[in-house]
Amino acid sequence: MSNEILLDQHSACYDENGWFVALTNALEGLTAEQAAWKPANVDNSIWENINHLIFWNERWLRRYRGELNKPEDVENKGTFHSGETDWQATREKLKAVMDEWREKLSAIDDEKLQSPVNAEYQAPWSSPLAHQNIHNAYHVGQIVLLRKLQGSWNEEKGVS
Repeated sequence: MSNEILLDQHSACYDENGWFVALTNALEGLTAEQAAWKPANVDNSIWENINHLIFWNERWLRRYRGELNKPEDVENKGTFHSGETDWQATREKLKAVMDEWREKLSAIDDEKLQSPVNAEYQAPWSSPLAHQNIHNAYHVGQIVLLRKLQGSWNEEKGVS
């Protein structure tokens, strides 16, 4: 797998509509109230999904930078937290993390892609990076569905 493929996947998930709606387009025009909304029997709001995406993208970014080398147990349900009160700050944090990933993916070489993540996790970097993109796309689909359920989705954005 090359960095061009990972970069293309990242862009498709984050900010370039293609076969599906990219995250920035899925969030466009969304208010804090809409982001916090969730219908009965639904586990997570859009805002909680964004917090989850920030958590995991940032966690892998920290691994990539060499700041997080030891495995840590994480209760995944806790990554969907909803403590923030500033929707714009959450959006800015998401942008910072995703923009840094774009920078890293643009510069990554084949040697790094084939090297193990770390001594504890021997998979080559290409594997978690590809899975991260798939994970991001999965949650974008949930966000679009939530917007449709709340009646805030603009079909001109890409999915009818």
